[in-house]
Amino acid sequence: MNYTDLPHSPGKEERHATFDLLGSPLATAGMQARNFTAAIRRSDPGIAPEFYSAASLAADIECLCDPLNPATDEQFLNVAVKYFFAYVHEGAHAESVGYDEIAALYEQFSRHQSLNEPGDDIELMNRLRQWSSVLRVLADAPRAAHVMRAVIGQKDAPQASGGPYVGVDVGAGTGIMLLAQQIQARRNGFSDIQTLGYQTDPISGERTHDLVHTLGMGSVMLADPTREGAYNILRGRPISYVANEMVAGIQQSLSRENFFDKYTAFFAAIGNNADKAAFFPEGLIAHSGREGTSVILAKENGFSAPEEYMDAEFVPQGVIIEGKVLPMHKLGKDFYPYLT
Repeated sequence: MNYTDLPHSPGKEERHATFDLLGSPLATAGMQARNFTAAIRRSDPGIAPEFYSAASLAADIECLCDPLNPATDEQFLNVAVKYFFAYVHEGAHAESVGYDEIAALYEQFSRHQSLNEPGDDIELMNRLRQWSSVLRVLADAPRAAHVMRAVIGQKDAPQASGGPYVGVDVGAGTGIMLLAQQIQARRNGFSDIQTLGYQTDPISGERTHDLVHTLGMGSVMLADPTREGAYNILRGRPISYVANEMVAGIQQSLSRENFFDKYTAFFAAIGNNADKAAFFPEGLIAHSGREGTSVILAKENGFSAPEEYMDAEFVPQGVIIEGKVLPMHKLGKDFYPYLT
């Protein structure tokens, strides 16, 4: 087992870049998603940023699925913000949505845990509160876009060779990871694509399944992914890709209950049928302050800590994606310039 620490303090330029983003409703909502105890008010959305296109979410996804079209950061960001909007507004996936509407929704989400303001749509605000736990992941548009780019462009991703593509998300929340797997598979030549995510929240799980299914991007099962039996539907099938959306969301501690037991159950059920699978993340670097140790979690060790630390809590410090170690606070940073 390897151990490491990644101390990092933002430099002057990085702090200034973060400060400059406060004028963007998309960026402020993203910051709110990372630290939602502070409400951030948006400025006038004004003119749509250059990255934003008038195409519908469904059209953007279709474009990304075509391997003849280059996948750009602008496309990933478009999908991220439009997916957020479509999650809240049923049927919006097939519509052209104005940037002002998206900016308004981000502003409303940035204060959804507070009291309503005069003129607020009460039903809408209540939906935001009802789905708050998953929307916090989607609200961080730069991070969601970065995750999609990493999955879709992953170097060790499976290539079509006659069999089906079977993708799994052991920590599905919003469904964005299932979407990324579908795009990855189509760009890599697969035609038979089956993606399945596991959710435990019946309220958000139903909405996530409905949106993912409507987009033709797989399905979400309401089942406890820490139970080996939850994976019976996958037994005996070669797995192409394994993701965990939880890792890409708001930073939280990793524990036996919310992380380690999922992988233990998955590998116990699937066995060597996951030997050729690619994973997102490729690896994690996590630290336990109480235990005074850091661990690298990856496919090679079943994303498990040493047995003596399995009941400890670890805070993710770095994620291994796109072939390199990335400090957690830099996930999404590549996309900040598009929002200013």
